[in-house]
This record gives sequence, structure tokens and C-alpha cells, in this order.
Amino acid sequence: MIYGLDCEFNGFGGELISLALSGGARELYLVRTEAELNAMVAHEWVAEHVLPFLSLADARPKVLPLDQFGRAIQAFLMADKAPVIIADWPEDLMHLMQCLIIAPGQMVKIPDLSLRLLQTSAYPSEITDAVQHNALWDARALRHALTG
Repeated sequence: MIYGLDCEFNGFGGELISLALSGGARELYLVRTEAELNAMVAHEWVAEHVLPFLSLADARPKVLPLDQFGRAIQAFLMADKAPVIIADWPEDLMHLMQCLIIAPGQMVKIPDLSLRLLQTSAYPSEITDAVQHNALWDARALRHALTG
């Protein structure tokens, strides 16, 4: 299955805030705990355009500590024999890969997957009510832009 990937992070090169994979009917949306988010000094733009939109009626996240994101991604991907993950920004792939590392020299067990970085834009989107800078909505919009 093809999944759109999007992450929100605290400014360029900043800490991961949320991660989403959208494969149409199958979706994963992870957001760090309130304690972890509160410990971060949010960039002004992030505080205004990302943090207020982490949880929406049609985009409810699974809230986890960052060190548990990898296990959640593992559980999600195990149902797919050959996942293809597509991103439109390199940092999204970087954050995904970092989540899969659980200890020095250890990563979560996942199926063989393909990663693609495309120079495309998910917006403007034809999806009604899409909320830009919400990781799940951005992953949905990216997947929709690529697969229709």
C-alpha cells in the first residue's frame, strides 16, 4: 500500500511534534505527550500554526511519548507486506527513520519498505475541510495528490 507521510516539527531541524501515515482507509496519527510538548520551547510560527491544530474532530491522534512512536509504527506497518511511504520533504523521512531506532544498534522490526521523496505539493488540495499543518491532514492531502 502507498502511504503519505507528514511530520510536524518545532521549526527547521527541530524536535518532532507529530507524525502521520495515511494509506486511505488505514491511518496512523501520533502526537507527543502534553508534558513533552510543554517542555519544548515552541517556535512562534509553530505555536500559532501547528500546536492549536494537533487534535481535530476528524484527526484524533494517538498520544504517546516519543520513545514509543517506533513501536506504534511497527504495529501499524506489520499489516502490510510491502509498504511504500512517500514524503514531500526530507525531514519527514528523517523523523520517520529516527523513530524506528529504539536503542543503539536496534530498530523495530518492520516489513521491507520503500521510501520515496517527491518534489510535489499536497496543497492546494481538493479534499474538503483539509487543515494544513496538521500532520494527518497533510499526509491525507499528499496521498490524495499522488493517487487521487
